[in-house]
Amino acid sequence: MKITTRSSYTVRALLDLAQHSLDGRPVRLSDISQREGISHAYLEQLFNRLKKVEVVRGRKGPGGGYVLAKDAGFITMGEVIKAVEGEEKLFLCTEEHDDKESCQRYPGCATHLLWEKLSASFQDYLNSITLADLLEGELSPRK
Repeated sequence: MKITTRSSYTVRALLDLAQHSLDGRPVRLSDISQREGISHAYLEQLFNRLKKVEVVRGRKGPGGGYVLAKDAGFITMGEVIKAVEGEEKLFLCTEEHDDKESCQRYPGCATHLLWEKLSASFQDYLNSITLADLLEGELSPRK
């Protein structure tokens, strides 16, 4: 999984949503856009991806907007980033294409295992951090 500005904007927007969705009231993307300095059109793309994986839910009509689809303690940063970035691996040499390793030096590459383990550790860490942790300012991974 790669981390891009798409990931950063998504996490910022979700934090904003969680902070401003008082009593489960929907938050408009235009309000998030204004507060976070992220284009409304871009937020629409991001939130459409988050709706597909049931992280957020949209409400139409007057008073509409977005709410979290589940408690912030059950939304991991791993699932959020995967929703907007896809399945790509952190390091190209750990990706698989057509049942063959994309690294031409594999299996004799001495560093392949390093990148593979680092990528897995990174994913594990993201999966251990929830939106609630970020809201509380707590970034210690849960064991």
